Amino acid sequence: MVRKYNEGVAESNRKRKTHGGTVGARQGGASKTYKIWTAIKQRCFNPNTEHYHRYGGRGITMCQAWADDYVAFVRDVGEKPNGMTLERIDNDGDYELTNVRWSSRKDQANNRVTNVYVEYMGMTKTLAQWADHLGYKYGLIGSRWKKGVRGDALFAPPRWSRSKL
Repeated sequence: MVRKYNEGVAESNRKRKTHGGTVGARQGGASKTYKIWTAIKQRCFNPNTEHYHRYGGRGITMCQAWADDYVAFVRDVGEKPNGMTLERIDNDGDYELTNVRWSSRKDQANNRVTNVYVEYMGMTKTLAQWADHLGYKYGLIGSRWKKGVRGDALFAPPRWSRSKL
């Protein structure tokens, strides 16, 4: 007996159209956007995921339309641009159209819950932003902060440098 193509497959599955995001997923070839979508769903809905406590455990979720439909997610946020990550604008808000944007890792790092904000010279910035603004390495200001240095001393120029002249 010769078996027909798709024999034994439910009619509904034979007519199903796919979004293409999972093409080659078993070999690691799923699209970057699809991987981001599945990772967000895991962080928000799966208590067994490593970082669930930072997302779903804090009440952060994904809007139902996106959770149910990858195509709706891509329609709203677009494909992942090179060098960008999907960021929640409000760290305590959900993954939804009004609260996400593609952003660089550097910009996203300045939107973390764990950031330290410091007011200096009438401006408020994260330690990393201050280091960048003043032309210092983040490690200098970060280590001073961890040692309890505050005020003008936190942003004082380094006393010595390892660089060779």
